[in-house]
Amino acid sequence: MLKELASVIDRLEDLLADLQQQETPSPGRVFSSTTPEPISRLVNHWQKLFVGQSGPAPSALQPAAASGTSRWVEELEHLLIRLRHGHKRLHQVQQSTSNRLRQTTLLLQQSDFSPPEADALLSELEGPDAGHQEQLWKLIDCYQAALALCTERHTNISTSYHELRVRLQLLIDELPFSGDIASELNKIKRQLLQLVDDNLLPGLCLQLIELTIEGCRQERHNSTLFLAQLNNNLGEMHHHFAISLSEGEALFDARTHHGHHIAGELRAIGEHLVSQDNAPLKEEIELRMRSISHVLVQHERLQERERSLLNRMNAMEQQIQSLKRESNNFKQQLSAQNDKLFIDNLTQIYNRAAMEERLAVEYRRWLRYQTPLCVALLDIDYFKDINDRYGHLAGDKALRLIARTIQKSLRDSDFVARYGGEEFLILLNNVNPEHIRIPLEKLREQLKKIPFRFKNERVTITASIGATLFLQGDNTTSALERADQALYRAKHEGRDQIIIA
Repeated sequence: MLKELASVIDRLEDLLADLQQQETPSPGRVFSSTTPEPISRLVNHWQKLFVGQSGPAPSALQPAAASGTSRWVEELEHLLIRLRHGHKRLHQVQQSTSNRLRQTTLLLQQSDFSPPEADALLSELEGPDAGHQEQLWKLIDCYQAALALCTERHTNISTSYHELRVRLQLLIDELPFSGDIASELNKIKRQLLQLVDDNLLPGLCLQLIELTIEGCRQERHNSTLFLAQLNNNLGEMHHHFAISLSEGEALFDARTHHGHHIAGELRAIGEHLVSQDNAPLKEEIELRMRSISHVLVQHERLQERERSLLNRMNAMEQQIQSLKRESNNFKQQLSAQNDKLFIDNLTQIYNRAAMEERLAVEYRRWLRYQTPLCVALLDIDYFKDINDRYGHLAGDKALRLIARTIQKSLRDSDFVARYGGEEFLILLNNVNPEHIRIPLEKLREQLKKIPFRFKNERVTITASIGATLFLQGDNTTSALERADQALYRAKHEGRDQIIIA
């Protein structure tokens, strides 16, 4: 359209030049009924401009009887001005439309729901002969395809969320926990059944993971207590069993000795009776001797059964000893695994779970004895820059060095744990309140001396520390919040410093 309009304007300018070169007619001269050839060509071009319309020319180009060439020139100049202005505005509109179509298509192409036609459409819009009306319809088709793809994916996502809810419910049914953990799991199960917003699913999954970890920790703790009790019971049983076995063996030996003694005495009596002449007495005594011999045989059989029982008791005693050793080994393994639950995998110091338990213990001790207790939060300054400049492997290496440096700088009675990310918690118990800054300043200076290098570049590590002493009326939460506020001040007042609240 713009090309055709520009062509018409060029042709009109040529015709205007032709008309201006004609002689000016006399005042009394009028146009004949036959229109001059330039005017005829002008009318034909005008009709072509308006999509091949037939019929009379527009009134602006129909010459009046009293008009001359000057009238045609005047009208033509006026129309050319309008056409040039319209051409300029149409060109601007086309440029704006082209840019908007191109931007819209580019955004569609970059989306997750872009159909394959978007690439071809963008190529066409980059071309010089793009027909915007045609491209607009293509763009609408692309948006319809993207909308269909979006709807399809949304349907698939909804189906996936439904399947996830079902799997989580089945998982909750299979978890063998009891008590408070079971109650919390049932709450999550009810929430899954009544869930309307699928965006809440990730939060419920995290709660389920935390409850599962806590349930495993409680089960492990209960197993440790059970094994300890079992080990104690086995020890007591082994002790009493060993005493009973010892007494049984002593009794067996005593009975054997007395049996031999009785048998010897009976043999002596028999030999003495053989030398006597009283026949009736000898017969009666021999009869009693045979009865006593039968009793001795029965006594020997009972001794054999007692010996067999003692042998079985001895074997059982060996089994109890073996079971006790296995129970003790299992207890040690379980204790070691339990310790691993409280160790941070990266830094190999205590993690946040261990910190919570130790903090509770130290808090109870502080309540009972009122010995000064300090809690400090340490955060590495600009640690994100280390990860961004040197990579996460370098950042991990730095965290391990920092953790070891903190441990070496503290007393054995102090406690340090990785609180999260590049933040550490430190407990200083029985510390002098007036000199609380001294060990923390020593620690801060030690961190700056860490010989950390990456790609032959020396990297200086600094830390901000916020600390506080437990005060009357404090609990663990209030003390931690006060230390956290002190750390916030340290970081926003220049970093690499200690604030004690």
